[in-house]
Amino acid sequence: MGLGVQATPFPIPAGGFEPQKDGAIMATVPGEHDKEESVDPVQSLLEAFSGVPDPRKARGIRFPLAAILALCVVAFICGKQNLTQVMRFGGDHRRLLKALGFRRKKTPSVPTLSRVLGGVKPRDLQRAFGVWFGGLVDSGRKRQLCNRAAVDGKTSRSCGVHVLNVFLHDVEQVVWQVPVEEKANEISAFKQSLDELLEAYPFLQIVTGDAMFAGAPLCGKLIERGRHYLFQIKEDQKHLHEKMELIFAGKLAREAQESALTGEKKRLRTGARGVGG
Repeated sequence: MGLGVQATPFPIPAGGFEPQKDGAIMATVPGEHDKEESVDPVQSLLEAFSGVPDPRKARGIRFPLAAILALCVVAFICGKQNLTQVMRFGGDHRRLLKALGFRRKKTPSVPTLSRVLGGVKPRDLQRAFGVWFGGLVDSGRKRQLCNRAAVDGKTSRSCGVHVLNVFLHDVEQVVWQVPVEEKANEISAFKQSLDELLEAYPFLQIVTGDAMFAGAPLCGKLIERGRHYLFQIKEDQKHLHEKMELIFAGKLAREAQESALTGEKKRLRTGARGVGG
C-alpha cells in the first residue's frame, strides 16, 4: 500500500488539543458562532481509527491497529519520512505510546509496521479520516466553509505512484486520494470514487478542476448527485470551446454566419439569443 503524506499539515486548532480521560487526543475548531450553537464533542482521530477493519487474525495480536495508525500519523506530522524513523520515534516517546493505546512499552518493529500497514485497505483508512473530519466540521457554518474542493492528479516523489487528490480550498488540505492505474486516467479514477467521496464528505457541494475534467459523463454524474462544478475550458477543446462561446457570448452568436453553423450550433445560438434578450 502506498501511503501518501501531504506536506502541509492539518491546521492545529487555536484551542489546542485536549487530552481526554481515555487518553485520546481531541481537537476543537473555534468559530464565530460556536457560542450560539450546541456542539457535540468532536470525535478523536484515534477513535475513528478503531473503526478500520484489522486484516490480522485476532489470535496473537500484540499491537492494536488503531495505535499503529495513530503512531504513524503523529510521526509523519513530526517530520518522519519512513517506517524506520517511525519506529525510532515511538521508542523515543514511551509516554506517547501509552496515550495512543499501546499495551506494551515496546515499539512495533519495521517488518511489523510494514506488514500491518500493507494489509490495511486505503479506502477503509480514508473513510476513517472522513469520519474524523466530519466531526471537526460539526456545524452548518463550518461545513459551508468546507464545501469547495479542487481535483488534480500528482505523482508522489516518495513512491512514484500517480494519485488523484481532492483538495479542500478553505482548509488547504488534501482529504481524499485515489490511485490512478496505469491503463486508466484521472477522469475515470474520479468517477469511480465519486460516490465514496460524497458519502464521506456529504457537505461537499462544488468541485473545481482543469480542462481534462470538462466532459459530459463526469459533469452529468455530478449534476445527478446535486453537486456543482467549475472546470476550465481551453481553446484546443475546439468544439466545446465554440459551444461555450455561442452560449455565453450573445454578441458573437448573433454575428455568426448562418451558413457556418451546424444544426446543433444553430440551436445553441437561438438559446443564446433568448438568454441575452
